[in-house]
Amino acid sequence: MNIAVASNQNFAKYLYVMLTSLLENNSDSGMVCNIYLLSADFNDEQIDSIKNLIEKYNQNFHFIRIEKSMFPKDLPFSEKITIETYFRLALPDLLPKELDRILYLDVDLIVNQPLQELYEMDFEGKYFIACHDMTAIAVQYVASSQLFAELREHPDFHYFNAGVLLFNLEKLREINSFQLVMAQASDKKDYLRFHDQDLLNYTFWKNIKYVDTKKFNLIARATFNMGYHYPWAKEHSVIIHYAGSKPWDHQCVRYDLEKFWWDYAKMTPYYIELLESIVLSEINTGYMDYLFRDLKRENDELRQIVDRCMCLLQQK
Repeated sequence: MNIAVASNQNFAKYLYVMLTSLLENNSDSGMVCNIYLLSADFNDEQIDSIKNLIEKYNQNFHFIRIEKSMFPKDLPFSEKITIETYFRLALPDLLPKELDRILYLDVDLIVNQPLQELYEMDFEGKYFIACHDMTAIAVQYVASSQLFAELREHPDFHYFNAGVLLFNLEKLREINSFQLVMAQASDKKDYLRFHDQDLLNYTFWKNIKYVDTKKFNLIARATFNMGYHYPWAKEHSVIIHYAGSKPWDHQCVRYDLEKFWWDYAKMTPYYIELLESIVLSEINTGYMDYLFRDLKRENDELRQIVDRCMCLLQQK
């Protein structure tokens, strides 16, 4: 089972947590995991840390040093969506030619169950296997995006989340997919909000096989808001994805699906450091105090408006 991940130094601890969840739930499946790490800036100590983790579970580690010069200098990226997000686009060119498929996983997710069912799925001639992006922000974005204006008219167009993506490497090599997507990147760079995810959706929308989102790419915050909680996800979801708000970010309101992430963080040598980081950040910034004071202010203003409306109604 071939797995690819991409990370920079700032996400090394979060990658360690994600890989711990993957290895805990897949090392006894009978399939050997070949894990490929793509990075431009990992140092020797960080590489060894990930290598030692993977080999502790008797799985195989491969490091691929990425040269950022592979990618156009004018590619858009941000603090939250870094240049590393584009690395997955080069997988068909970077990986050994004997590999016919690989499962790409974002760093900000937890593997809750074995991946074999997803990994062994029939592509049915498609280039990728993916899940719909069920977040409200993605739905609203696609509905108004100039990039997808024409595609919205097609009944078969659906927007997928690229954080869990099974690559059909054989077919992608046939069309020189990396060069194809880079050409689109240069042409469409001013219209990209979700960067490589937009490029993949725009380029390959006709060639995606969709699978159960709640099972294989459960977007944690959006799903929690729909009424799904930890016990349900524990039983039914293979992958829990923290797209958007992160469990390790103190500027987020907590919810029970974050427990998956902390369950595996507890197994890592970074647990105390991660806990201290989130607690000390809150102490130093007082973000939650500010948030609840702001909510109270809004609530008081709404109550005054309701009171005035009630007075007007009574006068009638």
